Amino acid sequence: MHIIFKKRKEGEIDYGIIYGGISIIVLFIGGTMPVLSLMPSCAFKMLTGIPCPTCGATRSVVALARGDITASFMMNPLTALSLLAGVLIFLYSLATIILNLPKINMLLSSKEEIALKASVIVLVLAQWGYLIATL
Repeated sequence: MHIIFKKRKEGEIDYGIIYGGISIIVLFIGGTMPVLSLMPSCAFKMLTGIPCPTCGATRSVVALARGDITASFMMNPLTALSLLAGVLIFLYSLATIILNLPKINMLLSSKEEIALKASVIVLVLAQWGYLIATL
């Protein structure tokens, strides 16, 4: 892995702002709208009796939006972690734009990319095991 510092080019799309902005919007909606009453029950859980890997994500968003970080992590750890990371990335990207600071970029080799993708799969499977175990 190579870490480089790169100046932002004019007109360059900053994905940290986009994805972080989506995280902030999701948290805003989770905190201000009655999303729990609007969401349907999990069809996978109704059919199989076990939770799917994303069960509890909506409740996790609502808990995080209300500031209950512990409950959010208990309901769906990856959702809570992803949203918190999205907000932090948004703030970092915003700071690099406002203060005209260089961005940190990581260049991964093909083996590192494969390892990263495998790690994401392992995390999703580990979360699924956690959700089944806490059923």
